[in-house]
Amino acid sequence: MKLRKLLSLTLAGVMTTAVLASCGGSSQKSAVDKSKLTGPKKYDEQVTIKIPVYDRGVSGQADVTNNYWTKYVQENFGDKYNIKVEFKAIPRKEDVTTFNNLLAADDAPDILFSYDYPTIVSFYARKAFQPIDEDILKLYAPTFYENTKALDEYAKMQGQRYFLTATRPLAYNWVNIVRTDWLEKAGLSMPTTREEYVNMLRKFKELKLGGENTIPQTQALYNAYFGNYYYRPYPLSEEDNALYSDITVAALTWEPSKKELEYLNGLYNEGLISPEWYLDKDGSKMQSDFISGKAGVYGFYLSQNPPVLQTLVQNDPAAKVAVIPPLTGDGDKGKAGRADWPFGMVSGISANCAHPEAVMMYFEWLSQPENLFVMQNGIEGVTYKNEDGVPVLIDDYTGNDRLNYNSNKDMWCLVTEGKDYGSDEKNLAVQKKTYAPAGYEDLIQQSYDYYQQTKQFKYTDFLFDRSIDSLSKYGASLKSKWEGIQVDLINCKPEEFEAKYKSACEEYLSSGYQQILDEKKEAYKAMKK
Repeated sequence: MKLRKLLSLTLAGVMTTAVLASCGGSSQKSAVDKSKLTGPKKYDEQVTIKIPVYDRGVSGQADVTNNYWTKYVQENFGDKYNIKVEFKAIPRKEDVTTFNNLLAADDAPDILFSYDYPTIVSFYARKAFQPIDEDILKLYAPTFYENTKALDEYAKMQGQRYFLTATRPLAYNWVNIVRTDWLEKAGLSMPTTREEYVNMLRKFKELKLGGENTIPQTQALYNAYFGNYYYRPYPLSEEDNALYSDITVAALTWEPSKKELEYLNGLYNEGLISPEWYLDKDGSKMQSDFISGKAGVYGFYLSQNPPVLQTLVQNDPAAKVAVIPPLTGDGDKGKAGRADWPFGMVSGISANCAHPEAVMMYFEWLSQPENLFVMQNGIEGVTYKNEDGVPVLIDDYTGNDRLNYNSNKDMWCLVTEGKDYGSDEKNLAVQKKTYAPAGYEDLIQQSYDYYQQTKQFKYTDFLFDRSIDSLSKYGASLKSKWEGIQVDLINCKPEEFEAKYKSACEEYLSSGYQQILDEKKEAYKAMKK
């Protein structure tokens, strides 16, 4: 499916011009006088920019707003220009709610961001952003502009730029892995269908390969994003994609969601997933169960800290792992998966920001290759070592200047979604050294191979050319309801599932989801005229 252009002139109910307001207040002021903007220079009087950063609640990680690398930014960027850089923590699993609350309180940071394009459009519809003058952007952030100009169509509303879109080089460091030494003990080969996969989990449990409290598959509470791809029909109809492809509100009433929930209900009742999965809101229990040797299947980023595989092998020297291949049903040739957008993080400069040029200067500083390299890799000989010209992270380093979660990604994701060395082939080679721990480089290759195998079946989420206002209105309350609904449906007795699902759907629809579906359907019809 080709990406849908976002520049429709029918964008309804949304402002076409924005007013710059003084930081922290709502009073209006006149537009920026471009004649006074001569390019990056040190301010005579210190100015402050407030930059959001995800707080993922990872145990053992430094305070995301006050650590070695936030101080590094201040000393190497802020002090140079007499800019005070304040970082504001945004809980990763509550980011949309947090930003909406900050907007309601007129206390938004100087940028708002999201990986979810409809969320960014909803902020825009609330007049949260000021327009970005392209001449000023080129003046204050020329490197960032050049790096991202191919993504211009996603940065504009009705021909006016409002967004700063990060680049997205392909990365293969997310892996769903299985203990292959367990497969060997069970006398099984790698599963290729979901039926074989479930039989594998049953065998893990039967043989108690992780001890008395074996957990065949790790599981945690789902946030609003609920992957139901195994049951999505292929080819996927455009209208279904428009109605149900949403990472901010779970598509509870869609048949693929029902089937996935029913499948998880079966796993729970057979004792094949973490027994207290619903208490694990941040994934920390899943990780603990896997690295302790209790669990057989776990999905994670290879580059995350603490180092998962190294800790696993320390605890269980016989442990061996491999990436689980894409699972099909018997006779299936492909499943309708989810494809990444060509852009990464999408940001907008807050209407409250008095110094948008200072924000642009920060994006430019991050975009400079030498600065980005340090933010991504740290200090040679301390946080990384140089191997054949490739920076290889030192995984077990624990000093104060260690990198934050996932190589400081939540700080530099404003400008790019990953480490980019110029080509997919070179990036793959580099990722094997930088993302995979020593001895596990083939996991990156496996992930790459499976991506190539399935990419033809993947769909990008549908992009509307207007804000779906009901998503903003009901999203937070539906997310809260979804947390309780999923627990009730996955943990109930199998014979109770059908009645509980029907009741849950009725409650969910009456709590705002019907309005979301109706508004999406009307927007879709309008776009097809």
